[in-house]
Amino acid sequence: MQTARDEAIRAIRAAGVVGAGGAGFPTYRKLEGRADTIIANGAECEPLMYKDREVMIHRRDALLRGLAIQRELSGASRVVLAVKRKNADVLDALRPAAASEGIELFVMEDVYPAGDEYVLVYDITGRRMRPGGIPLQVGVVVDNVETIANVAAALDGVPVTEKFVTVTGEVAEPVTAVVPVGVSIADCVGLAGGLTCADPVVLTGGVMMGGAETDLSLPVTKTTAGLIVLPANHPLVERKTAPRRHYDRVGHSTCDQCSLCTEMCPRYILGYPIEPHKVMRSLLMTGEEKDRVSLWAEHCCECNVCTLFACPEKLDPKNICADAKRELKARGIRRSVGELEQLFGPVHPMRHGRQIPIPMLYRRLGLTGYDRHARFVEGGGAPAGVTIPMDAHIGAPATPTVAAGARVARGDVVGAVPDDQLGCAVHASIEGVVTAVDGRGVHIQSRA
Repeated sequence: MQTARDEAIRAIRAAGVVGAGGAGFPTYRKLEGRADTIIANGAECEPLMYKDREVMIHRRDALLRGLAIQRELSGASRVVLAVKRKNADVLDALRPAAASEGIELFVMEDVYPAGDEYVLVYDITGRRMRPGGIPLQVGVVVDNVETIANVAAALDGVPVTEKFVTVTGEVAEPVTAVVPVGVSIADCVGLAGGLTCADPVVLTGGVMMGGAETDLSLPVTKTTAGLIVLPANHPLVERKTAPRRHYDRVGHSTCDQCSLCTEMCPRYILGYPIEPHKVMRSLLMTGEEKDRVSLWAEHCCECNVCTLFACPEKLDPKNICADAKRELKARGIRRSVGELEQLFGPVHPMRHGRQIPIPMLYRRLGLTGYDRHARFVEGGGAPAGVTIPMDAHIGAPATPTVAAGARVARGDVVGAVPDDQLGCAVHASIEGVVTAVDGRGVHIQSRA
């Protein structure tokens, strides 16, 4: 017999709620467990981003209700909203309502990284997850503020069909807009007044951890937080688009093992067994010795501090760690639990002194000129069409439930995942006609 709690969790899954901050982990799975602490992540970790700020302003009631729902479902006795000091005005506006709801406000400095869940959990609770662990294992649920607002909507029967996205960089007027899921990057750039450079590359998600795309027809997904447009010859773009043969060769010939990449690594200074300089050393090795040294990449979170800030020679430890992780995983090579426990060290005494102030990061990356407020736009317009991806979440991709020629309304299910697999449904974000179903997703043409 289903309980009210079971029904609520099923509603959250049916509404397609996933992590809106970038990871895309299905939210219902986090709420199936029990926790004593809920952390609402409003840190806006990536530079140049404003979408979490606008969620806290324009979806405040949904955020507060979503936190109440999560508290009830998880059994948590403590609820904390984490926000950076730069958004002090948002904190002031939230303070009375938060106090009445028993929600703590946790203020972080304007540094990078600040939204990593390992960092948040430790700073707020004093607990450290085991290497490779998840917050629930230490009694904590961490969700992005937009995700939590979507939880409230889900219990009203409203699925995830829209996304808060910051569009900035080489655009006429930066905006943070609410757009239909599946709208094209080009349409979003249009909301920001169009391009201001001739050869654009779009960093999807953020300047530190986002990917680089030149195809502006690609769709916004449930996890897209930002679109940062830069010219193709910007040093940051050149570094992000360098091929593996280039950064492997340069790392092999140039790394002098100074270890600054390790000393600045946010996970290393929290005591985790991640040492990028040793992974760089693996470029000189082969066979079992290479595998052994590559294991120091196993718990890299790919925050890019090592590559884009720490390394004085502009090498690429992040990508070399990411490549090593993929290869180790493909071959089933990993450290034992016992070995990880032995390597799990104390928190570094200079940890706070090694966090990176955002203005310093802007200067290092050549982004100071792009530090412009992205004004809020509630409506993302009426696009001519959208493409709804089936695989924009962690777990099993959704299987399309519609075919070309089908008429759909906004909120209709267009893709589903079996109940026994991790994943959740995806929905039409506009009313229209399905024109195609292919590897990119379900294509819907507007009827307007």
